[in-house]
Amino acid sequence: MDRRQLLRVTAVAGVSVALGGGLVRAVMQRARLRQVRETRSLMGTLVVITVVHPDRDAARQIIANTFVEMERLEDLLSRHREGTPIWSLNQSGVVDSPPPEVVEVIQRALEYSTMTAGAFDITVTPLIDVYESSYSERGVPPSDQDLSRALALVGSENVTVESGRITLDKPGMGITLDGIAKGYIVDRAAAVLAEQGAERVLVDAGGDMSSAGESLLGGGWRIAIQDPRARDRRLGVVELRGESIATSGDYMQYFTDDMSTHHIVDPRTGASPKHTSSVTIVTSSAMKADALATAVLVLGPEEGLSLIERLEDVEGMIVTKEQDIIVSRGLDRFLSTNSE
Repeated sequence: MDRRQLLRVTAVAGVSVALGGGLVRAVMQRARLRQVRETRSLMGTLVVITVVHPDRDAARQIIANTFVEMERLEDLLSRHREGTPIWSLNQSGVVDSPPPEVVEVIQRALEYSTMTAGAFDITVTPLIDVYESSYSERGVPPSDQDLSRALALVGSENVTVESGRITLDKPGMGITLDGIAKGYIVDRAAAVLAEQGAERVLVDAGGDMSSAGESLLGGGWRIAIQDPRARDRRLGVVELRGESIATSGDYMQYFTDDMSTHHIVDPRTGASPKHTSSVTIVTSSAMKADALATAVLVLGPEEGLSLIERLEDVEGMIVTKEQDIIVSRGLDRFLSTNSE
């Protein structure tokens, strides 16, 4: 389901290696807590749900129920699966009686488009398609003429959401929720876990993460931010206690070896951003983090940082193409003092 593959924000082991296995087992026994983790393939990535709970069997059932809900939502929000509401909308330009979840995500996407002055735009599908077809079929960039035709079909103002109907106002338009739906589904997964009594959880969908409560040993959920140019190196470790995180990067799906042309395109120009390698956002919901990470990567260091600083409960890290690291003023409160 990924339009954009995320820079691998990966959960650091909830239990520090330095503690040693014996001490970990002793702590678990004293607290009578169990950490249960399950991984499944969903939304074009690996989804990992971790629950800290006193009853291992109950935790497994809670996780299973949560995956059922995530699968249901993917069937609604994917543009790649034939017969989904989004697939139908892109085929005919209209969908009647759309499910409320589809309406909610599209409406929120349109709000983020306005908030980011068009840097986030779900109508980029024609641009993505023309890049993918050109590089896969001919190994070269699309022609200026092809790009111009695709760019003419981009614009969130041409999406109309009415009572009982969603329409695309221009023939040939298409939308993708890949830059926001995964975050929405992660948020819903966290909500389902909470509704079933799981108070200490981490949901990780290929880097889009939502947390609740504390990790096994009582601290925050420790998340490593990967260096976009070195897979085995971290840029930092953040601790989450109920927050969410997502990262957009240029290096997981790229069309050129120098990563100058990749899967994220500026909806306003039709070109991949030339100034930014990756953006990590920490905020109150995975959907917000998902959308803003893409938008800030498009906006670039100056405009992107300005947007982050203007928004409440949003912090971020921007890595430029020169690999300079820029952080928002409040990110320090999430950074772990122990990066081991």
